[in-house]
Amino acid sequence: MKKYLIVLINSKLLLLAFILFGLSCHAQVIMFDDFNYSGNNDPQLASFNKWQIINGVSGPPEGATYSRNNVAFITDPDNSANKLMTLKTTVNGQSKAITHARIESSYEYFEGTYASRVYLSDEAFISKDANIQTFFTIVSSSLAQDGSKYSEMDIIEYMAADKWGVSPDNRVGYTTSYHKYIANPWTPWKTYSTQQKSLAGWHTFIATCTDGVNIRYYMDNTLIATHSVTDNETQAGLSVYPRSTMQVAFANWIWNNVLGAGNNNRENTFMTDWVLYYKNTALDLTQINTLVANYKAQGLKRRNLAGQTFYDAPQTGVATVYKDCNYGGAAVSLPAGNYTLGDLQAKGILDNDISSLKVQSGYEVVLYANDNFSGSSVTITADDTCLVDNSFNDLATSLRVRAVTNSSSVLIEAESYANMSGIQTEATTDTGGGLNVGYADTGDWMSYNNINFPTSGSYLIEYRVASGVNGAVISSDLSAGTIQLGSVNIPNTGGWQNWQTVSQTVNVTAGTYNFGIYIQNTGVNLNWFKITKSASALGAKSASTDRIESLTIYPNPTEQTLFFSAEVSGANVSIIDSQSGAAVSQQTANNNSIDVSGLKSGIYLILVEKDGIKTVRRFIKK
Repeated sequence: MKKYLIVLINSKLLLLAFILFGLSCHAQVIMFDDFNYSGNNDPQLASFNKWQIINGVSGPPEGATYSRNNVAFITDPDNSANKLMTLKTTVNGQSKAITHARIESSYEYFEGTYASRVYLSDEAFISKDANIQTFFTIVSSSLAQDGSKYSEMDIIEYMAADKWGVSPDNRVGYTTSYHKYIANPWTPWKTYSTQQKSLAGWHTFIATCTDGVNIRYYMDNTLIATHSVTDNETQAGLSVYPRSTMQVAFANWIWNNVLGAGNNNRENTFMTDWVLYYKNTALDLTQINTLVANYKAQGLKRRNLAGQTFYDAPQTGVATVYKDCNYGGAAVSLPAGNYTLGDLQAKGILDNDISSLKVQSGYEVVLYANDNFSGSSVTITADDTCLVDNSFNDLATSLRVRAVTNSSSVLIEAESYANMSGIQTEATTDTGGGLNVGYADTGDWMSYNNINFPTSGSYLIEYRVASGVNGAVISSDLSAGTIQLGSVNIPNTGGWQNWQTVSQTVNVTAGTYNFGIYIQNTGVNLNWFKITKSASALGAKSASTDRIESLTIYPNPTEQTLFFSAEVSGANVSIIDSQSGAAVSQQTANNNSIDVSGLKSGIYLILVEKDGIKTVRRFIKK
């Protein structure tokens, strides 16, 4: 573990916080692909999300012909800024020659949520061809007869002219989960569900598997099947829950080459807009649509589990990440949004190169200790901030850029607790996305370290809450409960993702505290809370600033003496070792300089406090 000194500077607030961050392996949890490729030979298909277009003799059915040319990437006729992937079958009506289409990923997906927005066609209802339009996950066929390893989820197999016998020659959608199978003679251990109606048009199909037992399948927001064990077709009671990592695949093929009677040449087209996998978490349609909408708004076209991302245009915005603490060299400008290390790496800056940030007035950057935008976090609103140790990697693995809603407020994400008991996090549909805290029972709690109340007086505390029950109550406190701030009744908001803001007004003596939230009565989800100094208490400081704007220090690096460009004689000066977070020197500035000759070589932060104004700068001791 490493301890860092992080400084939060707001227009009315300076918060000195010691945050612990562990070294992270930067595990990714989301794969997303918008299928924004130049064509079926785009090298990014194979190199990014490891897609392979099947070309040549393959199955099913055995000995079938698959064609790369049957997979294409077209401009969305309803949105010129969007692209769609199409998969088609072709039939030569005279020779009865048939070609199929399939695209599949590598085998790296297991428990979690699988989702894709697809367009199903009823063309085969007219031709009576045995077309199957499929979105599915599957392991290698070499494991087909091993029920301890085989995994396959056919999330949707749509036959507009059913040839499997449920409703012959009519429209049927199949959803199937497998334990194993034998290819010849065909013997499946599986269970399936059907929708016997037209499914033509756009739908989002979802499969979730997170509890070790059940696979739940949804079309749009409707549960269409829950599968756990095989039915009695071969042997009942065998688990169909995934047992091995799977690939994600899309296919359009003709079962057993069974065709209708027509002699005309014809095609059948299946389309998909995007695909998403969210590791180890069950998401519903609203949460999925929120994620996808955020990605599209940012121009994000794809991301993978290796942490890479791809944008279709350079990103400009209100926060800039720099390669060094002199704000030179490589730089990336970011709009509001959420970013992992992979997002920044995709823009050409490696994690260990990221050393500083500049943030436009009215915005802030929140650094998180993991890729889920949760856990320990630090908020930066300074005009410029050098990230300690020249290593963004050691400080955080993701960041969120957002507007500051109130310059005298501190907004804290509920999931950024330092310690907790009993709660869990989940994806939220509230504005801004990310995670919320939930599953809270009576007696559970969360604590947040080093929350600063800069002056004594009245503070408004707002809580962003959702609840599906009556009678929920939370309370807040300081210093592990030694100072009680009172309780707040939480209304029944009509659902666990229907969000409202409730508040309380408290009086606090100036100081830095550990802030606690206690669940007095269960039944509440919490997205964030915000602490705002009441306007009446701010009047005395309104004419001043919270830092010495013109202060620079020189020479930097230095060996003996550090000079200040502004008048700081008599100021209290603290020097903090950036590696340990410990204060190594405290002295009074004389003649606008201090002696640093006794310090070891390294990187330090310097905190200058004069007349109630605190300013932080960074320097290097040779």
